[in-house]
Amino acid sequence: MSNQPPEPVSASTPGSDRELRADARRNRERVLRTAQRLFATEGLGVPLDEIARRAGVGPGTVHRHFPTKEALYLAVATDQIRQLVTEAEALAASGDPAALFTLLSAMMTSGAENVAVKSALVAAEFDLRTAAPDLAADLTRHVSDLLDRAHAAGAVRPDLAADEVMALVAGAFAAIRHAGAETSRERSAHLARLILDGLRPQAR
Repeated sequence: MSNQPPEPVSASTPGSDRELRADARRNRERVLRTAQRLFATEGLGVPLDEIARRAGVGPGTVHRHFPTKEALYLAVATDQIRQLVTEAEALAASGDPAALFTLLSAMMTSGAENVAVKSALVAAEFDLRTAAPDLAADLTRHVSDLLDRAHAAGAVRPDLAADEVMALVAGAFAAIRHAGAETSRERSAHLARLILDGLRPQAR
C-alpha cells in the first residue's frame, strides 16, 4: 500500500469555487465584476489582459480562472443569475406584495446590461439553463412564489401566469436591444417600466 499522501485539490478546478482560498475567491469576484462592467460599457472585444489590468490582478489570475473568453462570458452570466436569486430570496422574506415588480425590474436591468454576453453564449451554443440548472430553477421558483403573493394582494392582473411573466422578461431584453438601450440604464429602465405597467390590474 502506498504511503503517499493524497494529492491536494487544485484551487482552480472548474466548479470548485468553495475550495478556493479566500484571496483567490476575492480575485475571481473582482475579475467578474470588472468584466461585467466592461462588457456592458465597452463591448465584448475587451481583451482578457485589459480586464486583468482594470481589476488590479495579474493576467495569469484571469487566465487561470477563465482560460477562454467563452468561460468568462458563462461565469459573468451565471453570476448575474446568482445575484438575482439572492435578491429574490431577500424580497421573498420582505413580505412586500409588490416585490414581484422589484425582482422583474432587476431581472430586466441585469438582462439589458448582459445582452451582448448572452448573445455570445447563444452563438457559442451555450445554454444557461443547462449550464446552471439549479440557479435557473431557483429564480423561476421565486418569480412564481412572488407572483402568487401579488395575486393574493391584488397587485397584478388576475390572468397573469408565471410562464407568461418569464416570456415577458425575455421579450423585454429584445425590446431594450431593439431600442439600442443596452448601455443606458435610464432608457432600459423606462422600457422595463412600460412593460411592467402592463402587468398591473387594469382600471375598471
